[in-house]
Amino acid sequence: MSQLARMPRVTAFGSLVAWSCLWSTLVVTPTAFSQFEVSSWASEAINLPTTNPNERPPVATSIALHPNGTTLAIAGDDHVVYLWDLRAQRFTKQLRGHRDWVRTVSYSPNGKVLASAGNDDHVILWDADRANSIRTTIKVSEAVATVRFSPDGSQLAAIGFDKVLRLFDPASGAVIRELDCPCVDMRALAWSPDGQVIAAAGRNGKVRRWNATTGRTLQEFVSHQQRIRDLAFSPDGEQLVTASEDRTIRVTHLTSGDEFALQTGNAKVMAVVFCGADLLASGGSDNTVRIWNLKERTETARLTGHTGSVAALAYGGELLVSAGYDATVRVWTRERSVANNAPNTTPRVGALPLPRIE
Repeated sequence: MSQLARMPRVTAFGSLVAWSCLWSTLVVTPTAFSQFEVSSWASEAINLPTTNPNERPPVATSIALHPNGTTLAIAGDDHVVYLWDLRAQRFTKQLRGHRDWVRTVSYSPNGKVLASAGNDDHVILWDADRANSIRTTIKVSEAVATVRFSPDGSQLAAIGFDKVLRLFDPASGAVIRELDCPCVDMRALAWSPDGQVIAAAGRNGKVRRWNATTGRTLQEFVSHQQRIRDLAFSPDGEQLVTASEDRTIRVTHLTSGDEFALQTGNAKVMAVVFCGADLLASGGSDNTVRIWNLKERTETARLTGHTGSVAALAYGGELLVSAGYDATVRVWTRERSVANNAPNTTPRVGALPLPRIE
């Protein structure tokens, strides 16, 4: 039985700081691939706990924001899923049920179910309304890299070290459908915003799209020369973004076929997430979060603070969350304009941080 490759824990981690006193440092000098705008985002660092002082903190390889924006689920290599209260700024729960690295977490759209999975070949569905007790455990044949709920919450998709994408009924745990994948090392998975299409990709750089209702293959194309780590549909469903270890992000317009690539220099791209219609965040092996304007096809900002690869990203409301191998999670606050006191869709000069959530 194959298992997803393990990575060593990282011991470097920062101290917890208040919202008002930690500001990210953004590169504002020209580089070979972009000219950055001057902007700033506020960030809070969350350090993952250890059970005793002699243990190293776990790496954080997956995060999920609750739909109501109050809770952050964090998972990593210590087999535990942590719940962080974004308002109280404290850990409220440790979910224990996995026996190996937890690679992925995902909330259902209504926030009632939290799915987690990883190297122990199990998908656990936690009941968020009942102190996050286990409601269903699903046994699969291989390690799971990614799980994602459909937009209406009626299906849960899972991929990993198997040439199969499985669709489960979250209520019963029963398999609804199995779809053949391009390779046996699948890492990236996403639903279109309307729930009609599923896209997945992995080690061989191929992307495959299916009709979510019939299971029929709609399209397959080579997007990268190396492993695809993550992918995301644009909010309107018209574009598909893929992130790869070949150090590029590729944006494909699904109707016209037009595509372009964003270069990250020496950084392998581990995660991407949309922060608006044309704003994309990416995280990679250079320990930074990059902000891209897809309309202009340029990098507009670079957020620093992590001391290890940024392995996961999440976005909700005005919060961008990053997690990585430095055993920390960072919550970045989008800013509002000084002039009109309204939230921006892109970073800009002259800004104040959003107020803390009360």
